[in-house]
Amino acid sequence: MTDEHSKTETNRTTDEHSEADENRPLSRRGYLTGVGALGTAGLAGRLAEARTTSDTDRALDATNEAVSASGVVDVGAGSYTTTLPSGEGTPPSEPYATSDLSAPYPTNDWWSSVLFEQYGSATWAHPLVGTPTSEGLDLSHPTEWLFSNQNGDANRDNIAEMDDTTDFTLSTTGGSFADTQCAGYGDWHTEVRWGASDSTTPTLDLTLAQGSPFVFAELTGADAELSFASTPTVWADQGNVLGLSVNGHHYGVFAPSGATWSGLGSTTLTSALGGAGYFAVAVLPEATATALSRYESYAYNQITGTTVSWTYDQAAGEVRTTHTFETNARAESSATGTIAALYPHQHKHTTATLDGDTFVSPRGTMKTTTGTSFETVLSLPPVLPYLPDVGSADQSRLASYVDNVEAESPLVRAGPDDPGDGTYWTGKNYERLAQLRPIAEQVGDATAADTFLTALREDLETWLDATVSGSSDSEDVFYYDDTWGALVGYNDSFGSGPELNDHHFHYGYYVKGAAEIARTNPTWADATNYGGMVEHLIRDFANPSRTDSMYPFLRNFAPYAGHSWAAGNPAFELGNNQESSSEAVNAYAAVLLYGEYTGDTELRDLGAYLLAHETTAVDEYWYDVDEENHPADWDYSYAGMVWGAGYKYDTWWTDDVEAIHGINVLPVGGHSLSLGRNRAAASATYDELVTANGGDYFDYWPDVLWSYRAFSDPADALSLFEARASSYPVEFGESKAHTYRWLTAMDGLGAVDDSVTADTPLAAVFDDGTAKTYVAYNAADTETTVNFSDGTSLSVPANSLATTGGDSGSGDSSAPTIDSMSVNAYSSGAWNNATVDWAVSDADGDLQSVVIELYDGSGTVLDTRNVSVSGGSASGSTNTRSKSTPSSVSLTVTDAAGNSTTNTTSL
Repeated sequence: MTDEHSKTETNRTTDEHSEADENRPLSRRGYLTGVGALGTAGLAGRLAEARTTSDTDRALDATNEAVSASGVVDVGAGSYTTTLPSGEGTPPSEPYATSDLSAPYPTNDWWSSVLFEQYGSATWAHPLVGTPTSEGLDLSHPTEWLFSNQNGDANRDNIAEMDDTTDFTLSTTGGSFADTQCAGYGDWHTEVRWGASDSTTPTLDLTLAQGSPFVFAELTGADAELSFASTPTVWADQGNVLGLSVNGHHYGVFAPSGATWSGLGSTTLTSALGGAGYFAVAVLPEATATALSRYESYAYNQITGTTVSWTYDQAAGEVRTTHTFETNARAESSATGTIAALYPHQHKHTTATLDGDTFVSPRGTMKTTTGTSFETVLSLPPVLPYLPDVGSADQSRLASYVDNVEAESPLVRAGPDDPGDGTYWTGKNYERLAQLRPIAEQVGDATAADTFLTALREDLETWLDATVSGSSDSEDVFYYDDTWGALVGYNDSFGSGPELNDHHFHYGYYVKGAAEIARTNPTWADATNYGGMVEHLIRDFANPSRTDSMYPFLRNFAPYAGHSWAAGNPAFELGNNQESSSEAVNAYAAVLLYGEYTGDTELRDLGAYLLAHETTAVDEYWYDVDEENHPADWDYSYAGMVWGAGYKYDTWWTDDVEAIHGINVLPVGGHSLSLGRNRAAASATYDELVTANGGDYFDYWPDVLWSYRAFSDPADALSLFEARASSYPVEFGESKAHTYRWLTAMDGLGAVDDSVTADTPLAAVFDDGTAKTYVAYNAADTETTVNFSDGTSLSVPANSLATTGGDSGSGDSSAPTIDSMSVNAYSSGAWNNATVDWAVSDADGDLQSVVIELYDGSGTVLDTRNVSVSGGSASGSTNTRSKSTPSSVSLTVTDAAGNSTTNTTSL
């Protein structure tokens, strides 16, 4: 249940994303208990105090948005509904959570099945895995790989999973339980309670955390019990502390001082815990007294909070992330903090001291550190809004490809699956149009650029306004589910409604479309226009706030795992999963782009954090670029799907090897450059694809795979395209214009060089073997100088993409002219339109932009359209519109030197 193909105005003054201590309690459970004491009025006041007068916290209380009698909630020019569209499915009506918890709930995590199911499913915490049952928690430390194949074809359906055969069951002597419920959680830990729904049974609370070798237990009404399938080997007995081995795995068991364990030499161990009601177990790296003593020092520090914070250091081009553990020290504690096992994406980039212990896990070797926190430092990957106009592209040919798409009707098409007009396929349309618009601008076709933008904007606005009905069979509406705290678009796609699957994939496309609109029209993204609804989408899948009363913190992204999970309800023995890591990368790049274009540094930095970690995890776990994490006996160095338990060379909907590889490439764009930062690995993965496919003739997604090939051998990729340019099947979210632009540009640029960073988020460096090319985009309204870490500087005009060797236009003193301007004003439904037909020219041949602005009688800008132009002349037809009454429209033409001319027409 993962992706497109699953079955079922004030910015923060600091880049640090961690709420102040007085606004962030020590644990989620404690926070919600505090809410109960405060009451709803106290909570609203607390949220308001935390936000002060800024809206950048995104913790918008639902009470700030009035609900109409029809259930529609207005948000600027847009709206969502609180009335479920007829016939649509929703998540379960009641989560399995204790009464002191309430929405929003953190779905899509490694443990979220506990919220959806009577007992939940396997929770792959790493290095431990626990499966809740009616008896307690089946616990194991998987260390051996299992391999299976579903159809006998060595190149398809190949699964590598770790054997989670139960080592023992952690429970009580009080019998079975009716269910389990979530009793608390943090950024990467959860507390599960047995007995919450039945006052006649004992209660058992177990805390598990990703990266923790410990499970912490609290119980009432019964004794502790550990049950084994066969008698364990007890190699250390200190009364309250045991060292034991089972199935080749080693554990420490830590009861309070003075307690003892009964049943030694049998398959059942019990302890009254000296009446204290708590104990812990830990997986040990080895069966030695030294290891037992070391882990005992931390076994009495129960994890009560897990919190991530991040800083985007723009000058250094780095993302610094701090992972913090909060603990409650029992009387027996003899150390501060905890032992944390770091994943490869963490221990390769940490500033912390590693202390020598290691654990086997499905993600590779985990290495331990101790303390209350650790930091990682990652470079922001290269990101561009689009590729520059470089390379061997035939401009007339590229323009004809643009014309071919421009002639399509409709431009927002139905997808191949039912419903073809749901959130997924609609979003892929937005991506395609957002990619096409700058290409049209590059070939000087302002009319086509405006056509693509208008189609994108009009359809997106339909979705962002619950009062507007689209032309398709879809409801084209977003519905807020207050039971779970989720925004669901209907028609939904691939379980995004009832299962809450894939929101980052789908809504990432919507945000990408919104970013392309805002790139030249930031007014559109104002809170009074559509910015509020766009932020609702971001808050649903990538909320940076823990105090938001509507949406959970980072729904899809798992801060400790370093990547996203796709299934809202991971009700699988293999745990949660994500197939299309590239669509996750696209979503987080969209957040970064949207934040950069709108001047919102909090969203920009959020996107930078998510993008840096997701791309690093993709390298480690999907592509295994260092060949260290996938099992040595597996046939592949690439995984189409990453699961809690392991990997699959497979997809949800087909076993075609082109799809298996392509699903972690698409959509291709300036956000994809991290796939090429290790050219040797990209070449090896491509060779693996060709071998599995039986050659390099692709017929499923040839354009996607050619685009990937361009990372390792752009000349070969372009050759493959040229051989079939007139006859290949175009992937739904692609266009021939974009593929041709991508391949020719990459052929001209060369290899991605991520060893050089920049002091701006939208930049990349390439090396063709003889020279480097530096590229950067400036989203500001004034020219800027971008500084690269190797000492290179690049002057970038306002709202433009520049490359080294380009002409900045300096020395040009001749202003461009407006040759003609006519306006057609008319009304269409709730919209007041002004369509401007225009023609401009410049004697120096360096036209840069045409900006058209719509004003009301007070001079307030109602709408802005920015069209990129080039050369000595350009013309077009541009539509502006507003629901308010306009009184005038202006056109400003600017050249590369900053010279401009403006005309204004009254309506």
